[in-house]
Amino acid sequence: MCLVICFLGNGCTQSKKLESLKQQKKILSHTLDSLSHLLVKTEEELKNTPVVSKATVEAGDGLFQVLVRMGIPELERRQVVLALQDSVEFSGMRVGQEFYVAQNPSAPTGKQVKAFRYASNPATIHLLFRDDQTGVFSYKLVNKPLTRRHSVFHGNLEAGSSLNKMLFQVGIPGRMVGVVSGVLQCKVAFRQAQPGDRFRILLEETFYQDSIWISGKVLYAEFEGRTLGHHEAFRYDDGDPKSSYNAHYTENGEALIFDGLRYPLDRLHITSTFGNRIHPVTGQRRAHQGVDYGSPRGTPVYAVADGVVVTSGYDQYSGNKIAIRHRDNSTSWYLHLDSRGVSNGTRVSARQMIGKVGNTGRSTGPHLHFGFTNAQGKWINPLSKTMIATPKLQGERLTKLQKQVQEIRSHLQLAEAEAPQLANDSMEVKVKMRYIAP
Repeated sequence: MCLVICFLGNGCTQSKKLESLKQQKKILSHTLDSLSHLLVKTEEELKNTPVVSKATVEAGDGLFQVLVRMGIPELERRQVVLALQDSVEFSGMRVGQEFYVAQNPSAPTGKQVKAFRYASNPATIHLLFRDDQTGVFSYKLVNKPLTRRHSVFHGNLEAGSSLNKMLFQVGIPGRMVGVVSGVLQCKVAFRQAQPGDRFRILLEETFYQDSIWISGKVLYAEFEGRTLGHHEAFRYDDGDPKSSYNAHYTENGEALIFDGLRYPLDRLHITSTFGNRIHPVTGQRRAHQGVDYGSPRGTPVYAVADGVVVTSGYDQYSGNKIAIRHRDNSTSWYLHLDSRGVSNGTRVSARQMIGKVGNTGRSTGPHLHFGFTNAQGKWINPLSKTMIATPKLQGERLTKLQKQVQEIRSHLQLAEAEAPQLANDSMEVKVKMRYIAP
């Protein structure tokens, strides 16, 4: 009887142990499944983690060399260029600037670039992010806080000294001397200037972290000459940094260049300059006989001067095109138009709308190719031709200018009230400077 009880007891114990082992096996099995799932998930995450690389602009580089060095495939180079061309002027790239790209090599062809970064200066960053669902890039502009400074400079012409030398001498930064000289010479014939004639300049400059120069513009230029008289120039801001109306005018709105050509567009965004270039996508070097202005399809295109339409047609390379011969026998060309509003033999006037920006012919996106040939039929750089938006501001723009003139005079007065300080660390010249609150 005792033996039977012990046997039954041992059986119960064995049964419990067996059940416990089954439970442990089940738990282990679940754990292994979870670990396997986690391992697979980790491998998938690692597989989809973008690889970030960077390239620095080197001497002689164009956009093509930079994108190739980053390992971006041709199809996606095209996508990147098209996504940025309306916002970034890559023609202004400088040695030392950095590009970053995040790519996923395991992604489908044409969708490997996940993000792209380009800083045109330390305070201005252009970003692209690809939407995983649509595959389309979205653009974002990041502007870091800047310090703004007004500086006023005084000088008197000296016998035997050039204008540029005098501008350097009074402390105007080297990067701004050419700009200041250009503004003054728009109004003053310096060959007739005399020693003792005076000038006064008000500059506005922006800095990142108080010391890294970002930009500068001439707000005001004044000249007082014994024989040339008194002249003033005021910087007009149209509200859009790419507006062709941004320029210097007299107080009553007259442009400082009276006989210049007009711009073909109201808003100027250069995507490709004149001369030999390396295509940013294909890398092919070829002559570019004009300037490309990026602009939305349907944007009005204007004649840059009076003339007669000598070409209004279409071909597979230029798309819809118009050519206008002017009084000096030079000819302006407008290519890739969406539509043409004038026909052969039509007489047009400066600033007359002749067509609309398009993407016809051999074109990678909506833009205006603007070219110029001289009287001998040779292609010349359109940017070398003096251009203005209008000979005189009128209506709302004139009212806006006159308001800005009063603001500039106020800035000038406040800057003049400051105590002089050293223009920079390497000069003994003292200048009146005033920092502007953000």
